[in-house]
Amino acid sequence: MGTPAIQKHKMTVDEFAQHYLGKRAELINGEVVEYMPTSPLHAKVVSRTTVYLGQYALQHKAGDVLTGEPGYIIREGNQESVRAPDVAFVRKERVPQEGWSEGFCTVIPDLVVEVISPSDSYRQLRQKVEQWLSAGVQVVWVVDPERRVVEIWRPDGTLQTLHENDTLTGDPVLSGFQIRVGELFE
Repeated sequence: MGTPAIQKHKMTVDEFAQHYLGKRAELINGEVVEYMPTSPLHAKVVSRTTVYLGQYALQHKAGDVLTGEPGYIIREGNQESVRAPDVAFVRKERVPQEGWSEGFCTVIPDLVVEVISPSDSYRQLRQKVEQWLSAGVQVVWVVDPERRVVEIWRPDGTLQTLHENDTLTGDPVLSGFQIRVGELFE
């Protein structure tokens, strides 16, 4: 007789909310992953990105920029995840009419910004990007403060890397938005 397999309990979104709402953790396919606070460099890049996106969104009445790592519920088959992007944008026509509420978001963002931390592994980051795109996000920006580049990931599988002097646009989500990549790091 072999050793019995230990069955790990997969947490639901509701259980995750009861135990982890407001804490630095994500639910990935039913498993909780806790993470450390960010560095000042990471926070600065998130802040600058938020300011530029926020100014555009307000000027054009385009929608809402959400930051502070709000949790978004992603359901894939029988798997449940709650992912927390550094910055997200939701077009105005997709913002809930009753406004945002407490708890996790059920509206998937149109644009997600993930700022790389030194503790992020490439495999984990790639998994997160792929999960965002399969959930319906139209474009993911992966911002790398160390290399000073922005990777643009799209649902069709294309990946574009922009360097400091290149222009980052908001296409296809934020028509007319553009900024020199280096401004995110200055």
